[in-house]
Amino acid sequence: MTHSRPDSLFSGFPAVSRAEWKTRAVAELKERPYDSIVWHTPNGFDLEPWHSHEEQGVLLELPPTKGVNTWKNCHSIIVHYPLSANKAALKCFELDAAALEFVISDPALCSAENLKQLFAGINTSAVAIYFSGNLPPVAELLKTLATTPGLALKAGGVLDETPAASKELDMELFSIAASLPPFRFLAINLVPFHQKGSTAAQEIALALAGVSDYLHRFLEAGVPVESIVAAMEIILPVGSSHFTELAKPRALRYLLSHLLQAYGASGSTLPTLFARTSRRNHSLLDPYTNMLRLTTEAVSAILGGYETLQIGAFDSGLSVKREIAERITGNIHLILKEEASLDRVVDPARGSHYLEAMTKALAGSAWTLFKEIEAAGGMAEATSSGLIEAMVNASAEQRQKSLDNRKKTLIGVNRYTWPLSPEQEEHIGELKLALEQLPEGNETAGYELVRLKSRSFSLKSGRTPSIFIWMQGNPSVSFQQAAFAEDFFKCGGFEIAGRATLPLEERSYSTIQQSKPDIVVLCIAEKDPVPTAETICQRLRILDGGMIAVMAGKPPVEKERLFAAGLDSFIYTGVNVLEMLKSYQHKTGVQ
Repeated sequence: MTHSRPDSLFSGFPAVSRAEWKTRAVAELKERPYDSIVWHTPNGFDLEPWHSHEEQGVLLELPPTKGVNTWKNCHSIIVHYPLSANKAALKCFELDAAALEFVISDPALCSAENLKQLFAGINTSAVAIYFSGNLPPVAELLKTLATTPGLALKAGGVLDETPAASKELDMELFSIAASLPPFRFLAINLVPFHQKGSTAAQEIALALAGVSDYLHRFLEAGVPVESIVAAMEIILPVGSSHFTELAKPRALRYLLSHLLQAYGASGSTLPTLFARTSRRNHSLLDPYTNMLRLTTEAVSAILGGYETLQIGAFDSGLSVKREIAERITGNIHLILKEEASLDRVVDPARGSHYLEAMTKALAGSAWTLFKEIEAAGGMAEATSSGLIEAMVNASAEQRQKSLDNRKKTLIGVNRYTWPLSPEQEEHIGELKLALEQLPEGNETAGYELVRLKSRSFSLKSGRTPSIFIWMQGNPSVSFQQAAFAEDFFKCGGFEIAGRATLPLEERSYSTIQQSKPDIVVLCIAEKDPVPTAETICQRLRILDGGMIAVMAGKPPVEKERLFAAGLDSFIYTGVNVLEMLKSYQHKTGVQ
């Protein structure tokens, strides 16, 4: 970046323009195209690796944010019985909870009597109270909350969307809610779309479409526009792409201010933003890595300026005891607030040329999608026509493809896996069931089910499918190929029986046979690897016809020679890793 302050340490250096930088970059890249260092984001725009003060004048003027970067730490509690849920709620305050979400399992639990038990000992005027789950009709819930003595709710709302009703009932909702300010009962929940595979730009567009539908609906019922805005809460997922997720709420706020003004609102008051850390990328088999994901997601949400943040538990209780998982997860909020002091800076992204450029690009892409939804008749009509589903499915397919060929890395899932713990092996059946029940669009289930299948087979049969890596040629290249192959097969639960640089001699075959591998991976770093690979494959087929020969690297022109010699397949960057692992399981007898 070019620093613009004349008194800075950089003032003695001449400024560099974008054109000058790009010319130098192209020269440094030599044979590689400039496009190779441009990020083609999944959100429909490209980001170049150059951002400077030259762009200052074309960046967005964002609406003012909150004066202090505080956020409400929200804990989720499933309510089956009011007394046990109350006990769990009181315990949340030990972890600095400032908001509680009660996930109701039965509408009857929202009676006045049950709510009194649920809120016993809780100062509801000092804590934001949210409701979700199997709720009674919103009007009925609001009446109960407004008339139950001692509740005195001052903040919170309903996190499930309010279904359409008649104009009379819509007016009644606001009449009842008048005694519950500023309780928000018009939710726009983007988490279900995220779970199915939506992008950040799509989530912003869908949020705008949800707001637009609510405004259109309640304005027709005669509700003042500012009252409608004050009743809205937007629930957004936060994924682990840090800068994108940081820019997402900034872009949304910018677009919301313009959308609200188009409906006659001042734009000075916006719907509040509620952040939920993503479940789409959580690993059931590598739970401690989830803690790192949750931390980056929480940082993105805090720096992005969400009013409320809910950090999900890093484990479901199948690998780590539930109370331990909840305690460690709760400490993420405490560390970011008390030790990292992230509450001391408002909108730290402001002025960062890169983040400002991303915010603008994200807003532009989302606005284009929003206009498509509006042209289709709005959120409800676009959903009925299948437009929303098609939009999300297209991005989900692209994301799944990048996961399957490992162009997108999920640590502990499709790269750098870790063996199962004794606790996980004890719950292997429950883990398998939990993975099978994950919603469509989940990023981890495919790989983790493959690993569990291998481990289940190993525990039942006493045999783990294994590979031996045979390296030849240039060590710096063959070692890279070997590392790729090892990581590749570990993602499928295969065991590494051996890895060595062996000469093309008879004793090398004996070395391999002693390890009794199911698969031999050839990592041959020679100018022409075909003759060596052909010789090895032919000899392996004679010695053990059941041994599978695989070659690391893209297929050469003479690949048919290798297939004729007994080679099974090639593994390289870009293949469908998940499908290949499944095929290797089948070939090695994993049932």
